[in-house]
Amino acid sequence: MAENINTAITVEAWAEITVKQWLEKIKKLGIGDSENSTGQLLRSFYHHVNTSANGNPDYITFAFEYYGRFVDWGVGKGITIETRNMVPTSRKQKPWFSPVFVFNVKRLSEILAEKYAQKAANVIVTNAIKTGEVN
Repeated sequence: MAENINTAITVEAWAEITVKQWLEKIKKLGIGDSENSTGQLLRSFYHHVNTSANGNPDYITFAFEYYGRFVDWGVGKGITIETRNMVPTSRKQKPWFSPVFVFNVKRLSEILAEKYAQKAANVIVTNAIKTGEVN
């Protein structure tokens, strides 16, 4: 069975996995579990892989309710990043975004390196067959 070397499909799957891991992390940290929670953050996640004319992924767009980043940073209601550690507050950082994103971006770079190596090897073999250098 041939391996998938389609980078657009790979990047789309990576984006879906990243969103899934963010949602799992949000649930694990209990973000939005209060009586007043609407679950809006969990329902707000969206991603789109923009591809070039030849089908290669150009960039990925992630969107979600921006207040989720405030929870990640432990800020809001008068508490800023600059004052977070100086002012007594019950707000705590709940790092759901960055740890998942940094890990997954590194993993995507590894996956894409493998995909492009496979594509290069296929081009070499195909050209060698066409020129009769390989039987």
